[in-house]
Amino acid sequence: MALWLNGIFKDGMVLQRDKEIRVFGTTDPGPENKVTVTLKKGNKNISKGICTDIYDDGFFIATLPGVKAGGPFDLIVTTKTGDKLKIQDVWSGEVWVACGQGNMSYPLKRSEGARKAVESCPDTNIRFYNIPAFGNYTEEQMIAEIESEWISINKDTCGDMSAVAFYFGRKLEKYLNDDVDYQNTAEGDTHLKIGIIGCYMDGTSIASWQSMESLYNTVEGRRYLEEYAELTRYKSDEEYELEEKAFREAQEEHESKAQRYLSGNPYLSYFDIDSLVGPAPWPPPVGRTSDRRPGALFDTMVLRIVPYSMKGVVFYQGENDADEHADDYAAVMRTMIEEWRESFWDEDLPFVFCQLPMYISKERKYMGYDDMKWPRLRLSQEKVARTVPGTYMAVLSDCGEFDNVHPTDKKTPGDRLAQLALRFVYGFETLPAISPYVIDVRRGDGVEISFEGDFSMLNIQSPFSSEESGFEIAGTDGEFHPAEATVDFDGRTVLLNCPQVEYAMKVRYAYFSYGSASLIADTGLAAIPFTITIGNTIGEFY
Repeated sequence: MALWLNGIFKDGMVLQRDKEIRVFGTTDPGPENKVTVTLKKGNKNISKGICTDIYDDGFFIATLPGVKAGGPFDLIVTTKTGDKLKIQDVWSGEVWVACGQGNMSYPLKRSEGARKAVESCPDTNIRFYNIPAFGNYTEEQMIAEIESEWISINKDTCGDMSAVAFYFGRKLEKYLNDDVDYQNTAEGDTHLKIGIIGCYMDGTSIASWQSMESLYNTVEGRRYLEEYAELTRYKSDEEYELEEKAFREAQEEHESKAQRYLSGNPYLSYFDIDSLVGPAPWPPPVGRTSDRRPGALFDTMVLRIVPYSMKGVVFYQGENDADEHADDYAAVMRTMIEEWRESFWDEDLPFVFCQLPMYISKERKYMGYDDMKWPRLRLSQEKVARTVPGTYMAVLSDCGEFDNVHPTDKKTPGDRLAQLALRFVYGFETLPAISPYVIDVRRGDGVEISFEGDFSMLNIQSPFSSEESGFEIAGTDGEFHPAEATVDFDGRTVLLNCPQVEYAMKVRYAYFSYGSASLIADTGLAAIPFTITIGNTIGEFY
């Protein structure tokens, strides 16, 4: 067995600074062999580690002491049996994993403002590595992993990168390189490298991003497993393979039609393309070997890079769980986070994630029907941010597009994820990041709601009227009515008036799939959606 390193160890890679470096792969097993890993700069050894504990299948993990930011280095791996590999242009910087489904995988070149963003993109300090998106170990996946590489992001390469991850990385790059406390201090190094690892697949449930064992640990997780088992119970693998083949052929035909328009304008959004050539085929078929089955992507994508050291995770997912698992989501997301932290040997690994924006299909809108599953999932996400330490939620209640589950604005989510990371992970205490959240609700002449967060003044920015503010009040009959909203003189209190309700019992805000969420702070941050029974204790958000 020759020496082989995991696919993430390639020229141009970024290691997490100031953390233990873990290099892993396979080599010849046996007590006579050992693996030596050296990080060098020129002829100088910067860090070194030796692994003598090689598993029976040849797998090894060599650990090296962490190093401060800098580069370029050479990473040299040798074995006692005579094999040697050299990785060049290696940097020590900040590493983040960008994980999720379609809104995370959405490429920059198809997003809002793409032409300007791509054509004005400088030679950045961002290096991007995309984990091949497969749900099964196949020869195709192995080839993709061999061919994958770390890419320096500039105007020629940025278009194919996740748009959310691009804007996240650019904001980190700006703040961390402009602040003296975060600049490289190594002699001859002038800029901090940002490493982004893409780990995403469109149309995936949160159940795909954790193991089957993790899902079994909760009633909510077992519900995912039982429902998927029922969907595939009477379908043979052969039937699924025929369905999958037909689905991929339909996708290829749609993509071929799309390319005719993209050749003239490469910046068309997916929504634009669907308008021109018809909707892309969806959903994919389900089967016991589907790429999107429970546990699949944790096994074939996440574990591919375990236990690579990193700073944190940014996560944008939930759309696929809103219909059937809105109320299960918080418990299952918690177990996913716990499993990732255990797998990456970091019990404090930060998770910065997006709350779902506004969305409703035109069919539901025109039928006048809102099943409230999207707002319920948003509350589940908010529960995670309140109850799981080291998690931070980017609020997108002022974002989203009618009848478009993949809104083209990806700068707002990327920027807000970065603001949270900079504030809570890197300690930029004066950077606004905490969205307005409720600390008290009380009855007055109407209803008074007090907010905290990073702002001096709240504003009602309804495009329609003060009655369509997104606030609603329910009385003793439990029926909600729209409330007129105004901001009190202190800038932190919202006053609600609703003549239809004599004695207010409950109040909620932005509790709909799609609508006007008008409460925006003077720092540009949107208020967190909520539903509250007046008189109940309200917990702190962060």
